[in-house]
Amino acid sequence: MSKNKIRNELTTLLAISLRHKIGSIVNSTELYAQKYSKDAEIILNEAKKVLAKENWNAKDKQEIEAELKSKLTKELESKPFIDNRKFALIDSQVEETLNLLKLS
Repeated sequence: MSKNKIRNELTTLLAISLRHKIGSIVNSTELYAQKYSKDAEIILNEAKKVLAKENWNAKDKQEIEAELKSKLTKELESKPFIDNRKFALIDSQVEETLNLLKLS
């Protein structure tokens, strides 16, 4: 698999994981919040496996961040049932996740 395909798979998984995490944060009183939180962790673990398939240089990391923010924004826009506070969390959650994965 090419590096671009791996990056695409990685950012897709991370966007879905972060959508679930942000959904569980902003809609914390909803019944599905706890499930969303667990799903976010499971998907993040899958992303870690994809991450390990390649060595990432500084340029790759910048591209991952930009692609992730774009995909996450689209994911959140497509979910109107998630409170609109979701958009305020994009930057902080992306940064936190990239730091966790040592991609920043």
